[in-house]
Amino acid sequence: MQAIIPVTAMALDERKQKILQAVVWSYVETADPVGSEILAQRYASWGVKSATIRNELAGLSEQGYLKQPYTSAGRIPSDQGYRFYVDHLMVAQGPAPEDIKRSKKELDIDRSETLERILRQTCALLTRMTRYTSLATQPRPTDTTIRQIFAAVAGCDTVLLVALFSNGNSEQRLIAGTVAVSALEDPVSLATAANALNAAWSGRTLDFIAGLSDVQMGYAPDGIDSIPARALYVALAHAVRNAVRTATSDSRAVIEGANEIFRQPEFQDVSKIEGVLESLQSRPDALEAFAEVASVVIGAENPIAALRDCTVITAPYYIGTRERGTLGVVGPTRMDYDRTVPAVSFMARNLSELLSHMA
Repeated sequence: MQAIIPVTAMALDERKQKILQAVVWSYVETADPVGSEILAQRYASWGVKSATIRNELAGLSEQGYLKQPYTSAGRIPSDQGYRFYVDHLMVAQGPAPEDIKRSKKELDIDRSETLERILRQTCALLTRMTRYTSLATQPRPTDTTIRQIFAAVAGCDTVLLVALFSNGNSEQRLIAGTVAVSALEDPVSLATAANALNAAWSGRTLDFIAGLSDVQMGYAPDGIDSIPARALYVALAHAVRNAVRTATSDSRAVIEGANEIFRQPEFQDVSKIEGVLESLQSRPDALEAFAEVASVVIGAENPIAALRDCTVITAPYYIGTRERGTLGVVGPTRMDYDRTVPAVSFMARNLSELLSHMA
C-alpha cells in the first residue's frame, strides 16, 4: 500500500491553504480541472491576480497537494491534497433539517423487524442524504447472546425452532422425523425440553454455543427425566447450534445505493465498478479495519487495490456501550467531505440509539 506522508497545517501558508480549499470545492462541484482564471474570477475578493494564483497552483503541485491530469489542463487535488483538506480545511455541514426529520421517522421501526432490514433502511437513508453508495457490516458476534429459544409443533411431523439473538437477528430451523412426531404426541415433553434449553443457554454468547462439541451436545441436563424430553432436548440443542453457526459465519456487508457509483464520472469503466462492489461485499473485515484506523480513508490509503480510486468514510455503531459494527459510504476521492463525514456520523448515532433500545 502506498503511504501518504503526514502533513500539518504549518506546511502551507494561509494563501496556499485558501487556494487548495477552493480547488477542492470547485473540483467536487464540477469534476473539471481548476485553472487560475476560474479561481481569480470566483474569488475576486482575495485581491490576487491570476498569474499569482497560477504560481501558487504550480507550487502546490510541486509539493504534492495538486496534480495536473494532462498538459495545459487545470489542477485537481491529489490524495495528499484531499488528506490535508479533511484534516485541516474541511467545513463540516450537518444534515439538513428535513433529512434529520426523515431519518427519525423512517428509523422508527417495530421491534419485530430483522436486523438486516434495519441496516438496509439505515443505509438507504444514508445514500439518500449523501448520494454515495452506503454499506454496513453485520454486528460482530463476539458479545451477541441468545435472548430466547422457541419451539412449537408446525405440522404432523415437523417442529419449528426459532432462536432470537440479542442483536435483533433470529434464525429458524425445521426439525423433522421421529423426534418431531414424539413432540406432536407429547407436547409437554417439547415444552420441558425448550424450557431447559432456555435455562441453559439464554445469555450465552453465540461464540460459546458455536464452539460446543458433538459430545457436549449429546447430554441433557439433570432434571429432565423422561426419555422423549431428553431426546427432544438434544435435537433442539443441535438445531440451535447449527443456526448459531450459520449466523456467526454470515459476514456479508449490507450494501445500498450501488447504482450511485455509476453516476460518478470517475467510474465509467464497468470492470472498475465491479471490482469496487465485489471488494466491499466480500471483504467486510476490511471495512471494520478502516473504522479502527481512521474514519476517512482516501485513495492510496486503502489497503484493498480495487478501492484505491475511492474514499471510504466510516463510523462505528454501538449496542449499549459496546462497539458492534461499522456504517459507511464509498465514493470517488472527489467526494463532498463537508456533508458526507457529518452525515455518516449522524446516521451511525441514530442506528446505535435504535439498536440499543431494542437490545
